[in-house]
Amino acid sequence: MGICFAAAGSASQIQLGINGDAQVGSNYIDFGQYPNGAPYTPAPGYGTYEISLVNAGVFSSAGVTTGEFGTIQSLNEGTGSVTLPSAFMTFDTGGSNLQLWATNIPPGAVGPFVLTDTADGAVASFDVDGYIWDTNSNSKIDTFTGTFSATFDGETVASLFTSLPIDTPFSATFTATVIPVTTPEPASMLLMGAGLLGVGLISRRKSRRS
Repeated sequence: MGICFAAAGSASQIQLGINGDAQVGSNYIDFGQYPNGAPYTPAPGYGTYEISLVNAGVFSSAGVTTGEFGTIQSLNEGTGSVTLPSAFMTFDTGGSNLQLWATNIPPGAVGPFVLTDTADGAVASFDVDGYIWDTNSNSKIDTFTGTFSATFDGETVASLFTSLPIDTPFSATFTATVIPVTTPEPASMLLMGAGLLGVGLISRRKSRRS
């Protein structure tokens, strides 16, 4: 099972890897308590994961390190806008000021899921849209579109839903791209200045008439 997040925008990419446990049903994913598996906590409860990879970027800068743990919220949402009561993912130690919030799950072929047969087994995936929140500055520092995929060894797409629920360990990676702060083009600055100048002239004329 894997999670891959790709954030919108253009800038350097940020990689983060995690390991965890999950129980996957036909309309839910309950995360477990890594590395023990059960109990699997139904939504809106949380499971735990362990950081396996951190590269340079917002997570590294916030102090996220390999070997530390975090929490991930179980999902039973349908497609469309997501109304989770709290953050989808948090970090327990380094990076504890960062939260990943899910806002939308686009529709797939079967509910939110896209199903594929591979040589390793059936793969189920779905997309997640959201943003990264910094509790220190109380601001969004990025948005992301992600793909969550799970490989079920020995299963086919045809047999997958007759075998659910399935308990499985997972490894996950996601990629976030920092959205750069845009500055107005020179022409825009000139137009803005001209607009302010016009407002000033009108104000002066009104003052002289009064």
